[in-house]
Amino acid sequence: MGHAAHAGSHGHEEGVSRFSTYVGVTMAVLGVVLAFASAKVGGERTELVKALVEQQSAHAKYQAQDIKHRQAVLSLRQVYAALANPAALDAAKRNDVVVMAQTVDRYYKESAAAKEWVEAYDPKIEGHVESQEHYEWAMLAAEIGIVIASVALLLKLRLAWFCSLGLGALAVGIIGATYAHTASVVETAEHKIKHTDKEYRELRIADKQTAVDQALVDEVYATFGGKAAAPAAGHAPHK
Repeated sequence: MGHAAHAGSHGHEEGVSRFSTYVGVTMAVLGVVLAFASAKVGGERTELVKALVEQQSAHAKYQAQDIKHRQAVLSLRQVYAALANPAALDAAKRNDVVVMAQTVDRYYKESAAAKEWVEAYDPKIEGHVESQEHYEWAMLAAEIGIVIASVALLLKLRLAWFCSLGLGALAVGIIGATYAHTASVVETAEHKIKHTDKEYRELRIADKQTAVDQALVDEVYATFGGKAAAPAAGHAPHK
């Protein structure tokens, strides 16, 4: 009888020891999940700041082109208002007015392209903001799971341990779903950002120096003398 009691006590101690091991492993895994979620929050904040800086740079270009457009419109209005009889203008003067109107169109197209470039960053920024919040939810679930697992270890409560396992699974699920969603949103946004950036720069390059502009410059040189300044070595033309 004493031997049976000793065997039962030994089996109980072994079960308690095994339970403690399981809870300890659960706490360790939850700690890893917590650390990973925390790292993802930091990474998303870094990417968010980077996206905001890039968007601000694109917005500065949009503002510059929009100001140029408004100035060109005002200049065209002043010139047109000063013309007493537009129909009586010679061909050269007519061409000058048309060139001014084309400049207005050019700056409008460039400002519109720059605006699309700026707006292309919005989904990417929103994605990083949302992902931060969701990773923080995962952190909270893991932290609560660790606390409940500690209670389970102290009081030897299997129900509390199961709750900590559920919270751990919830945290992992949130991390996985957030990563998949954010990756898809960011990939789509980056594709659009590259496309709109390319369109804007192509417009700027195409309109940098038109044949009419160069003809005017050549005429000025022919009339007043002088020659074009040589570009500085190692410096590309400013866009």
